[in-house]
Amino acid sequence: MLNEWEQNMIEPMPWLEREFHFDQPIGAFPAILERLRGTPARAAELVAGVSDQVLSMRINGKWSVKEHLGHLADLEELDQKRLREFQNRVAVLSPADVRNRTTEDGNHGETPIAQILGRLRVGRNALVKTLAELEEEEVAVTAIHPRLQTPMRLLDWAYFVAEHDDHHLACVTTAICKLSGTLESERL
Repeated sequence: MLNEWEQNMIEPMPWLEREFHFDQPIGAFPAILERLRGTPARAAELVAGVSDQVLSMRINGKWSVKEHLGHLADLEELDQKRLREFQNRVAVLSPADVRNRTTEDGNHGETPIAQILGRLRVGRNALVKTLAELEEEEVAVTAIHPRLQTPMRLLDWAYFVAEHDDHHLACVTTAICKLSGTLESERL
């Protein structure tokens, strides 16, 4: 049976509809790093004890829990590339594949959740380790984000990645609640 919160759950808005304001002070960078560092642990906590059936199931053609988390792991390559671009002072960052072919073709539904979480943890730990070693002037380096068509500092990009993580973790929570409630009601 769905609880009241699950019945009244607000759907996360589509990522591509989000708007961003990049005005965080440089001193916010350590807190942003903590958000990034915590993504794998938060993901693992969300899926702990959830059946593989729930983790693998799509709702209305939208990604499954495994696909959302696999997507975050899939993006580690782009994250590393963009980090190098900031370090090399490029004018415009590399674009993301808005079709998400790597995730769509990734067969995450058939991949054990432990493997997906392991990839996410390894990739994210490497990213955070490099980010934590940056000097203040490196964190302030600016480049144009290709989709948003706006300048962002490396700090802003890290914030953007953390927001993207949280978007997908919110989608995971929504999917688990919906599917767990649906599967529970089917058993009654």
